Amino acid sequence: MPTYSISDVSKRYHLPQTTLRYYEDLGLLYDVPRRGNHRVYNDAHLARLSAICCFKNTGMTLSELQTLFSYDEHSADLDKIIDLLDRHCREVDEKLRILEQNHRQIKRKRQFYEDIRTARETHQPLPKWADYKITDF
Repeated sequence: MPTYSISDVSKRYHLPQTTLRYYEDLGLLYDVPRRGNHRVYNDAHLARLSAICCFKNTGMTLSELQTLFSYDEHSADLDKIIDLLDRHCREVDEKLRILEQNHRQIKRKRQFYEDIRTARETHQPLPKWADYKITDF
């Protein structure tokens, strides 16, 4: 089984080494053996860290992560964990909805400026912003 140093893991996940140690302190990463004074991570640790990053990058708090992962260690209340995941899923859905709205607005604005450039190059009248309906994007 391949192993990884804290430096390797830090680089791979773009996380400071202090964050990895903190995740251990919180119990999010556990059973990380040491070789001398150096932590030695394996693929199971990386899989767990990938899950942590996924949930954290989508807005889950460290406290919520502890609740989520408590099932693995303590056979915690599944209803509580399912409720947490349902709530988180709704929050991510809302973030995606807002991102999609923002994306349409960016595309709308880009098209407007692209059309201004084309109009100037072809000596045509400049477009009017009011003609660019958000529903068209």
